[in-house]
Amino acid sequence: MTERPDRERRRGWRRAGFTLLEVLAALGLLGAVGVVASGSGHALARLGLAARAEAAGLFAAERKLEELLSLPAGERRGGNDETTSSRLSVRRVWRVVPDTPARSLDRVEVSVSWETPQLTVLTLVAVAP
Repeated sequence: MTERPDRERRRGWRRAGFTLLEVLAALGLLGAVGVVASGSGHALARLGLAARAEAAGLFAAERKLEELLSLPAGERRGGNDETTSSRLSVRRVWRVVPDTPARSLDRVEVSVSWETPQLTVLTLVAVAP
């Protein structure tokens, strides 16, 4: 009778744990999930950087547009400059088209561009008396 429990104990010991194939399959799945997660994280970081740059560029364009709109109609002139907004170097170009779209109205356009993280151009347009 003592043999029987020993055999059953040995069989149970052999069945305990994982086989090499199961461990390799689990590691493969874990590796695949890691690759997908790191790719997604990298893409999200790039999108976040682009969104911050766009917000900074938009802010620089809005500041210039408001500055031009606050001037009297006869003093508005086109021009360009380069400024820094939230550590982003932004080039601004603005133009004023008098009597457009109607007499005694000025069309004011401000375009901003930046190269980091990617070349982007954004234009704001307003009409002012």
